[in-house]
Amino acid sequence: MDPIQVLGKNDLRREIKVNDENTAGQLLVKSTHAGERYIRGMSMTAKKHYINRKDCPVKNNFLDLPKWSREDAVKAFDTYLWSQHQKDAIEKPLKDWFNARVKELMAGHNLDLIDDIDCVKGIDDSHGFTLKNYIEYLAKEI
Repeated sequence: MDPIQVLGKNDLRREIKVNDENTAGQLLVKSTHAGERYIRGMSMTAKKHYINRKDCPVKNNFLDLPKWSREDAVKAFDTYLWSQHQKDAIEKPLKDWFNARVKELMAGHNLDLIDDIDCVKGIDDSHGFTLKNYIEYLAKEI
């Protein structure tokens, strides 16, 4: 199962087979199936993060621009985030939010990034996929 999933308000967490071994989040977690021993893997708890609320530091501000489609706004957010990363200019609230998500992932929690749309059908529907990729990138850098 993919430890980070991008969901809409009505989506449910999906079981996904991951071909590549995920190095992020593969720490020792307590398992009741293994007799309260710690085993390598993910915990069963998923932390939900609503990524487009007005108080969220990773809200996609490009969505509110006139004459922009959702796809354009998602692409603009992706370009913005990675360009800020290259310049080492990510603002403190964003940096803190990403660091907290990496810590949760490395502690063995699944993360649900929930957008304000009903269903996420593809990569162009939500900036959550950019957030997911950036969190995984940061986790591998540790």
